[in-house]
Amino acid sequence: MPGIKNPLEIYAALAKTNCGQCGVPSCMAFAAAVLQGQKKVSACPYLEPAVAAQLSRRIVQRRTLEDEQLQAISQLQQEVAGLDFSSVALRLEARLVEGNLAINCLGKDFLITPSGEMISDCHLNHWIYIPLLHYVIRCQGKELQGEWVPYATLPGATEWSQYFSHRCEEPLRQLADAHRDLIFEMLHLFGAKPVAMSGGADHSLRILPLPKVPFLINYWEPEESFPSKLNILLDRSAGENINAQSINLLARGIVEMFRQLIIRHSRDGKLF
Repeated sequence: MPGIKNPLEIYAALAKTNCGQCGVPSCMAFAAAVLQGQKKVSACPYLEPAVAAQLSRRIVQRRTLEDEQLQAISQLQQEVAGLDFSSVALRLEARLVEGNLAINCLGKDFLITPSGEMISDCHLNHWIYIPLLHYVIRCQGKELQGEWVPYATLPGATEWSQYFSHRCEEPLRQLADAHRDLIFEMLHLFGAKPVAMSGGADHSLRILPLPKVPFLINYWEPEESFPSKLNILLDRSAGENINAQSINLLARGIVEMFRQLIIRHSRDGKLF
C-alpha cells in the first residue's frame, strides 16, 4: 500500500471525537502531530491496535525544520573541514585564534573550528550558525562598494524577497514603533553607526552582522496621518560575500534577538 504523506489520511481513520486523551486538543491536530513524528498512532484510545499498527507502517514522516537545519549544518561543516584557515582568514576579515577562525558578528566573536563547530560566549543558534558557515565557505572577500541596495536586487534573492519583507523588515518596524528608544539603544550597543543618507529617514544606522556583510537600517517615524516605515538595505557587494538565504537568516536572527531582549528588559516584559 502507498505511504501516508497527508494528515487527512490519518484523520480519516480516527473516531473524530476530539476527546483530547492523546494529549492534543483535536483529532486533526493529532493526525498532523503523528505525521511530524511528535505522536504515535497508538496514542489514540479509539483505534484498534491492528489498525494503528497498519497506519504506523505506512506513515512517511515529514522532516522537521530542525532536522533540515542539522543536515544543512552537517553538509557545511564538511566543506569547512576542507579549508585552509590561514589562507581564508584575510578575505573574511577574520582572525586566527589557536587554529580557529574568529569572526566578529555584531561586536561579538564567534569561533569556527577546523571541523566546522561554532564556539561563542553567546547563545548558539541556527540564525547565526548557518550564515557563518556559508560566509566562511563562500565569501569572496569583495570590498564594500558603499552603494546601498534593496535586498531583492541581490543575486538569488527573488524567491526570498517577500519573506525578507514580511518576516524581517516588517517585524523590526513594529518593534521600533512599540519600543523606539529601547530598539535604538540596543542597536548602538551592538555597534550601530549613524549614516548620512539622502532619503529623509529619521534614523539611518549601519550594523555589521558579518565583517563584509553590513546592513543599513532606515526608519521613518510615524507622522500625523503617515505610518512609520523601515527598510534594510545591503551593500552592493553582499551577494558576492554570502548568499541570499543566509542574509535572510541573519536579518531574522536580529529580529528574534531583539524580541527576546525586549521581553527581558522592557518594563512590563511584553512586546506590544
